[in-house]
Amino acid sequence: MGEVQVFLVRVWQHLGQFRASVRPVGQDEVWLFVEPQQLGEYLRAASTAGAATASSAVGLTADGNAEPGNTTRERRP
Repeated sequence: MGEVQVFLVRVWQHLGQFRASVRPVGQDEVWLFVEPQQLGEYLRAASTAGAATASSAVGLTADGNAEPGNTTRERRP
């Protein structure tokens, strides 16, 4: 069994649309999702490759910017 990773996951609806945020515990970056599939893919990738590399599995560019559509990242103070 590998290293344990803990995430804070929040899921809600806003104006009838899916919303979710994920923050790996101990990190300041928050990932925001507007599609359930993207959230699932991020968590699946994080479980096998770690949170640091999971971003590439959900369509994020190398500089950390979201490609159009589904996922964004922001830093919390």
